[in-house]
Amino acid sequence: MTIIGKLVSLVSRRTLRAEGHVFAITPERIGIAEGIHAALAMAPMLCAAAILGRSDIAFGAVAAFWNCLCDPQGARSQRLKAMAIFTAMGVVVMPLASYAAHWGYAVSIVTLFVLVFLCGLTRSYKPSLGPMPAQAGLVASLAVVIGIASPEPLAVALAHGGYFLLGSAWTMLFCIFLWPVPFPQSAGFTLATIFGRLEDMAGFLETLDSRPGMDVQGWTEFDTVHRRGVRMSIERGRALAAHDVRNGPDLGPGVDAAGRVFSTLIAIGHARRNAAIADDDGLRQLLQGLRQLLQSMAAQAQQELPIADTLLAQAHALLRQTAERTDQTASAVAFAARAIARLADGRHALAMDPETPTPAAARAVKIERLVWDHALRVAVASVLAFMIGTSLSVTFAYWGVIAAIVVTQPVSANTWLRVLERACGSLIGATIAAVLLTSLSGPVAVTLAILPLAAVTVALRLVNYGLFVVFLTPMFMLMSDFIHPAEGLIVARLTNEFVGACVGVAASFLLWPPRESNALNAVISAAISANMAFASAALRMAGGSTAALDRLQREAGLASSRLEVARERMLLEGQRRSARLEQLRNLTVAVRVVCGAAAVIEVLRRGEPDAHDRERANRYDEMTATLLEALTSREAMQLNQSFETPADDLEQAIQHLVTAFDSYVGTV
Repeated sequence: MTIIGKLVSLVSRRTLRAEGHVFAITPERIGIAEGIHAALAMAPMLCAAAILGRSDIAFGAVAAFWNCLCDPQGARSQRLKAMAIFTAMGVVVMPLASYAAHWGYAVSIVTLFVLVFLCGLTRSYKPSLGPMPAQAGLVASLAVVIGIASPEPLAVALAHGGYFLLGSAWTMLFCIFLWPVPFPQSAGFTLATIFGRLEDMAGFLETLDSRPGMDVQGWTEFDTVHRRGVRMSIERGRALAAHDVRNGPDLGPGVDAAGRVFSTLIAIGHARRNAAIADDDGLRQLLQGLRQLLQSMAAQAQQELPIADTLLAQAHALLRQTAERTDQTASAVAFAARAIARLADGRHALAMDPETPTPAAARAVKIERLVWDHALRVAVASVLAFMIGTSLSVTFAYWGVIAAIVVTQPVSANTWLRVLERACGSLIGATIAAVLLTSLSGPVAVTLAILPLAAVTVALRLVNYGLFVVFLTPMFMLMSDFIHPAEGLIVARLTNEFVGACVGVAASFLLWPPRESNALNAVISAAISANMAFASAALRMAGGSTAALDRLQREAGLASSRLEVARERMLLEGQRRSARLEQLRNLTVAVRVVCGAAAVIEVLRRGEPDAHDRERANRYDEMTATLLEALTSREAMQLNQSFETPADDLEQAIQHLVTAFDSYVGTV
């Protein structure tokens, strides 16, 4: 795994700027074992179909592949529940759709609409950090389309459902019970990615000019690109640790230590940017020592080795260097070195934040308005794509329906990105398929090509959607040709992708589109609230309140990242010259600066806060409420005159936030 670990580390450092986007690449989530699972789960049904000459048995292999896509990994009970829900839905909707299609075109249209709509009601659209496993409702809607494309009498439709059930049941038995392969490399890859990015962040910090007002562009990149990239990789690691009981004990303490190092780098950056004098040689040596320590941590995690004594000695040496200084940078470096030293010493391993999100307990089913609207939007899009494809007599018209279902997104900007990813992935994948279709002969050869393609597809499902489509396309085309042989598959694939993309884009923009202004205001409100809450807490809480402050800083960082991504998605919609978006960029930087100034207080504070700090915290809470009210009313605060000469960096940052907020509201 060392070679793969090095590749993961290299790719993760090169894809920092893509963080937070639909097209983000998360190489640490490569699932080699999951891919092998998928190939082995599909093999029995696919081999039986090839040997017996019964192509309909391959429906079981399709079910096995889809089950692997729905597998969330983690605890056995969670995996079993997710896969069982999809199996139950697929076994019902696929034969029902197949039998309904047997009664004619009109019945097919009605059935397609109703079943896709009902499957859509089971989906959710909560904010997520990067790609996640496919939800059962989405994949079940694809099973509906496959059923509609295979009209059969009741007995044959039930037989197809039986093969589907057999393939799903075998997959659950094999993947969860017979061969529950542990996935230790996920923890190693994740920690290597996080500490590698922290090392890059520290290295970038070294290159920045510490004199006030110098290298403005570089400091802006530090506050946005680097902080967003590191924050989101940390949160993916935290989610994986909470979700996967096998990785949690190893991964959780490492992610917590990384979070404290992240706070350190933010604090150092804030202190250096506002320093009255340039760094001396001693400070530069401290920064170099911290970067080397992070480099050692990344290398250790990359090789999946326990923390060595040499790394612990390296942390203690850095602590001895900081003991000779009293400046802010030295205190911050000591904060990071202590976090890594405690991680390296098993007797003082860091505990997971008790407020780390855990799987939600069962509660009453409530379908949100967004889910209703999008389920209806997708159902209409699927019907339109099917009608267009069949009216044009396109081969495998159901491919266009599947493309429309996948492309149509609740947020219109996401639809454009999904179309782009599918277009690029399908073009490359169709080229691979063309080579395979012209060189393979016989069902056995096709089977031997499908299985490795399925393995790579599942292994990349959480890495990047475009890469996923590159390998999904030839696998899906070979599988379709295996079940229903036809000519002109390449042209059919590209034509159907075009039809599905056009319908998906039209549906996203024309059918009940959400009000972008309301959505943007919600993201701005969340960013201001979270960052101001962290600033207030940093003033109120004692130096030992690490877990609570970590949680608040995490929420502030995520809210700021979502605001940045919302702005960049608006840029993709053609609003590049908007003065409003330029002021929004300034507002985003301003909330980041507030977080950085508060992090300085968190890292450097010793002892209890005084009455003045508590009074400031109360004032910031009142100011937050006023800001949010002004955002709703779209009236500038005009509070600049209420500030006295700033007493510290946090007060300056708050004043800058109010100024940036007034400028933004003035452009709305």
